[in-house]
Amino acid sequence: MHKKIIFLIAVIVITAAAHVHAQDLKTRVNDNKTLDSLRKLEEEGKDSVVFNSKYIRYTTLALTKDSIQTVPLDTTLNEFHNFNVLVQPRRPTVGTGNLGLPAMPLLFEPLKTIGFDAGFHTLDFYSLTHDDIKYYQARTPFTSLYYVSAGEVEQVFRIIHSQNIKPNWNIGANFNRIGANGFYRHQRGDDLNGALFTWYQSPSKRYNLWSSAVFNTLKVQENGSTPNDSIFTDASFAVDRQAERIRLSSARRIWRQSSVMLKQTYFVGRIDSLRQEVSSKILPTNRIAYTFKYNANSYAFQKDEADDRTVIPVGRVDSVFTNDSTRYSNVQNEFIYSFFLRAKSSSIIKNELKVNAGIRHDYYNYNQGAFDKAATKYYNYDASFQNTTLLGSAGYRFSNRIDLSVDLQQIFQGRNTGDFLYEAKSNVLLSKSAGRIVLGAYFQNKSPEQNYIRYYSNHYEWVKNFDRTKTINFSFRYLNDKFGIETSGDYFLITNYLYFIADPARGSTYILPEQLNQSLNLLKITLAKKISFGKFNLDSYVVYQKTDNPGKLRTPEIYTFNSLYIDNTFFKVLKTNVGLDVRYNTPYLNYSYSPAAGQFYIGAVERKFNTEPIIDIWVKASLRRANLFVKCDYINQGLGIFSKGYYTVDRYPMPDRQLFKFGVQWNFYD
Repeated sequence: MHKKIIFLIAVIVITAAAHVHAQDLKTRVNDNKTLDSLRKLEEEGKDSVVFNSKYIRYTTLALTKDSIQTVPLDTTLNEFHNFNVLVQPRRPTVGTGNLGLPAMPLLFEPLKTIGFDAGFHTLDFYSLTHDDIKYYQARTPFTSLYYVSAGEVEQVFRIIHSQNIKPNWNIGANFNRIGANGFYRHQRGDDLNGALFTWYQSPSKRYNLWSSAVFNTLKVQENGSTPNDSIFTDASFAVDRQAERIRLSSARRIWRQSSVMLKQTYFVGRIDSLRQEVSSKILPTNRIAYTFKYNANSYAFQKDEADDRTVIPVGRVDSVFTNDSTRYSNVQNEFIYSFFLRAKSSSIIKNELKVNAGIRHDYYNYNQGAFDKAATKYYNYDASFQNTTLLGSAGYRFSNRIDLSVDLQQIFQGRNTGDFLYEAKSNVLLSKSAGRIVLGAYFQNKSPEQNYIRYYSNHYEWVKNFDRTKTINFSFRYLNDKFGIETSGDYFLITNYLYFIADPARGSTYILPEQLNQSLNLLKITLAKKISFGKFNLDSYVVYQKTDNPGKLRTPEIYTFNSLYIDNTFFKVLKTNVGLDVRYNTPYLNYSYSPAAGQFYIGAVERKFNTEPIIDIWVKASLRRANLFVKCDYINQGLGIFSKGYYTVDRYPMPDRQLFKFGVQWNFYD
């Protein structure tokens, strides 16, 4: 079914783009002489133009919300060596081992969504979404190759290609692959992402069309960890990790996600343009936007072995074979009308009023089933439902220094009627030297995720009736680019907090969802500072978190990431950074993990593992169109006072020292 829909959307895209391209809308936008002259030289076939990254610009769906904002490529060495999505300086994680395996945020990160949610998120770090797609304006064909290798333990490959088939029509594709065997048996993470995308803009710039098709296949081998709890002692440290016993040898988790998106906008009335130091914007005065999305998702857990029942409970139908499946599809239509009131085009917009009003409709088909070894379905649950959401936002720019915006989403009809998300934000620019302040607040009322209220598998079964989770947040953020300072404070008040917990009455491996019957408070303060002294640089990031219920909301009190490096240029062309990264968090009550449910939960026995700094050393360099790095992870493992390894989730040892990782990114502009 979804293949037919994809084909239909492709036909609509080509037909609509061809139709609009033929129209003469007779609207003029501020001339861009640089791009016009470049295009002329390109069309005349002159060889005097040397293309580079400054002629490639892109936008994202987030940058097209109120206007069309394009930004240039980032070809610097900044964070280039931090390729692992699980080890990002400002978004650390805990997980079951190496790249590609289930993980969750180390720091508190609430989901700011409303409406239906299937509840599977432990592999979200590896998924490609429509919001991740970059839509390019490429005056020359652009290709980016990215490859990282640490032998069989870990490999990452990414490729992006984009080119304009007409001056105002771009097409492209993404391909990502993660292959990580890890250190232990049956621990492979195998993730595949693909995307096709296009951006058409009419010559008058009134009509824009963005479309993308995204595909994810995420495969994880679940080994249930090793029963050797003394794996990091002196006696076992020298043992080959592949020789360690594991609890599961055939279990695996497979996620498949396919999605098609088509977004069209049309500008009515005057069009302005604004070119800033980094970004370029096309600003409408009236805008009509329509977005169509189709999603098909499936989540499966499979095993075919007799296990020791120390990580998953005994099968209720079959103690050996399990094939649990959850599937759902979603068709979404969204219509938004936007109105902007501002003075005529100028280099700086001092006063502007904007109002957005729209509606979104979602239709869902949901299925959960369980199969025996003969592929006979012994459990089946089907449900079809819909949600209709009112969308609205308003904003006013009092001057080029102060603005205020409010945003609302309210489901007023359907299964999740009563869900809402109200948000307000204000930016205050003090001065270029004094920095700026961002004030924010939001109120969220969200229905429980599906796997909290109804779930059936060979190993678990529950039907619950939970109240909506309410989250109130107040935030403050201060940024000063001149002095390299960024600090923020967030306060969260959460009512009816949901979590998974072990049910000792049925055994330590049986889990159940629960809802906290009291309010939960959390304070989160962050500080980031960049210090430079000649060629020496220090980038520091520190987070302090405090909650009144650390037994239920498990997160460390202090987390810090520090990068110390030397910035030098050799032979006038080889820009090089040599440095080390140090990350650390204080001990806290750790989570356990259920392979059968694919959920992190509060275990029957409280575990608080010791923590210590993790140190990586690296060298990265940039030469013309190529960036390269060489890296050694966890260099301090077993050295001196440091331990032989560490845990972040109960029972699951984290990766050992990796002496050599090599990565390269190469951009081509022809």
